[in-house]
Amino acid sequence: MRVTPHVVQQTRWSGLFSKETIRFFSVSSLLLLILSVSGSAQAPGSSPSSSSTVVDKNRQIPGEGIQKRDNEWGVWGGISFNSTTLLGKTPDVKFGNIGLRYGRVLKTSRTVAFEWTIDVIPVSVLSNPRPEVTSAGPGFTITSLVRHSVYGFGAAPIGWKFNFRRNRRVQPFGQATGGFLYFNRQAPVDDSSRFNFTFDFSGGVQIVNSNRRSFTIGYKYQHISNGFTGTFNPGVDVQMVFAGFSIFR
Repeated sequence: MRVTPHVVQQTRWSGLFSKETIRFFSVSSLLLLILSVSGSAQAPGSSPSSSSTVVDKNRQIPGEGIQKRDNEWGVWGGISFNSTTLLGKTPDVKFGNIGLRYGRVLKTSRTVAFEWTIDVIPVSVLSNPRPEVTSAGPGFTITSLVRHSVYGFGAAPIGWKFNFRRNRRVQPFGQATGGFLYFNRQAPVDDSSRFNFTFDFSGGVQIVNSNRRSFTIGYKYQHISNGFTGTFNPGVDVQMVFAGFSIFR
């Protein structure tokens, strides 16, 4: 007689999402914020004039905002503790990555800056439960859901970023990027693919001080899929919070 397999989900955190890793992301974000604020504090202030002119402290001096042909060099990191099933069908996915950015401001209007961005992603980690046979014998099989992490790298060479209020210190922005990730194991399930395509939409706030250093914080929706190049293509949707630091030159 065959015993019906039962599934027991293992709830332990993967290495990526240990307390030490969460503390690392939190401390990194705090350091980026301190760097940005300290840069603002070091900006030269203007001496008060004899006239009673009202100065908008949030406005950059002409030439200090984001200008056409500026280059942006930066680093960022993001993390997601769960996944949705809007396009992807893989639940309970945890995801995190770190990226390096180069951007080129191609066009500006009075208030908007349009930038082409390229991201290199040296570290990316995806963690989700996978079926695993934990015990088997004559006439029975016991299968458990065991959380596994896969590690990868990639790039997002296609990026469009719009900064609004480009001559102000606090600049809302919206962005979309497309690229790929290559993992050390088929992800998110076996018989899918180690190579996955990515696209995302993000938005947030970029704080640019008078030294043209900036701190960024925002929200990102990202879809990860092998584009039906594997036997299975369940796809993954993650909602990430991210922070970054960059310099405009």
